Amino acid sequence: MQTKIRHKNSILFFIRKNKFISVAGVISLLSFLFILYMLVHVFFQNKTYVSYIRENGSVSGNKDLDISMEIPLKNEKDKNCWQESNGTWGGQYDITIENDSDYDFLDWSLVMAIPKEGRIDSSWNADYIQTDGQLTISGIDKAFTKNIHGHNTIKIGYVLYSDNLMVDSNFYLTGRFIRNPFKEVPFIVALFAFGISLIVILVSLFFYRMMRQQAKLDDEKIESLLKLCASFIDTRDEYTKMHSTHVAEYSKMIAAEMGFDEEFQKNIYYMGMMHDVGKVLIPKEILCKTAKLDDDEWREMKRHTTYGGEILESFKFVKGIREAALYHHERYDGKGYPEGLSGKAIPIHARIIAVADSYDAMHTNRSYRRHLSDEAIISELEKNKNLQFDPDAADALLRILKSGKNIGE
Repeated sequence: MQTKIRHKNSILFFIRKNKFISVAGVISLLSFLFILYMLVHVFFQNKTYVSYIRENGSVSGNKDLDISMEIPLKNEKDKNCWQESNGTWGGQYDITIENDSDYDFLDWSLVMAIPKEGRIDSSWNADYIQTDGQLTISGIDKAFTKNIHGHNTIKIGYVLYSDNLMVDSNFYLTGRFIRNPFKEVPFIVALFAFGISLIVILVSLFFYRMMRQQAKLDDEKIESLLKLCASFIDTRDEYTKMHSTHVAEYSKMIAAEMGFDEEFQKNIYYMGMMHDVGKVLIPKEILCKTAKLDDDEWREMKRHTTYGGEILESFKFVKGIREAALYHHERYDGKGYPEGLSGKAIPIHARIIAVADSYDAMHTNRSYRRHLSDEAIISELEKNKNLQFDPDAADALLRILKSGKNIGE
């Protein structure tokens, strides 16, 4: 089995060949994974509650949050506290919550200790729930305190009556920071890199598609031209009509059985149609002679391979087509012509076409004999492996014949 040849027109080959596209692909993949990671990370972070605790003068928790409370003062100048006739004290307590982070802080709740006998008289900018010795405060939309924006503060407050003025309290603040990935520099960079790399890939794929369409049109033109040439070659001898087309089809089937890709199969099909192009320069009296050729005539007949190589010298559309025409009568054991090449020194295209050419010669009627039976053809292929024929190509044809498949399909 021959090593498979990579399809040069496949998209994978195109991407591998173009380093710029490969790099863009890697960048787009890494960027996409990073973007996905950031979105998932931010999603879970936004669901996570954080806390700020100030208890007995000690602070713990998130360092981007802070709370301060203005303590009512007992003097004539500051009117934020007063004493009732029953001896209880009324005081105005203004609280400031500061968000020093880059993110909005919402769904927050502040729990603070107050005197057990205390009574809330009035409040502003928030909702208040009083329980035994505790006050729970939360923001409200109408006062724009439900969301504490990044690098911003809110002011809330209440009037409390108690036996004594509070001079301090324990605070427990919880809430969620809402991170916007579109405000994160790494996320923006990754998004930009992904966008640019994706554009590069899409533009490249567009040009690849255009290239494939052009290649298809070129293939159609080449095939039409080669079929015309093959038809002209085969019509010179009534015994070899369709010979070039048959050899092209058989060569393609053998190549497929050997594991070669579609690009190789397409090219060897073209080569098979043109393998005998040199016969256009062989005199018809020699080419169509029914009797045995003399030595001079045989020497001239063998020159059709050299003529074919010369004719196809400048035909660059199908790489290797010249060598296929020039060497398709070389033998694996080195006893062929025109140069006596042997083994792997013979181009693989020529080795495959040699098997297909011999099969068609045995399979069809010729001026000097009738066609052979399938059993006789199989026997000839088995006998001439490693002698006339490349063993891999011969084995491929033998597998096709023994499978019962119609090789002409």
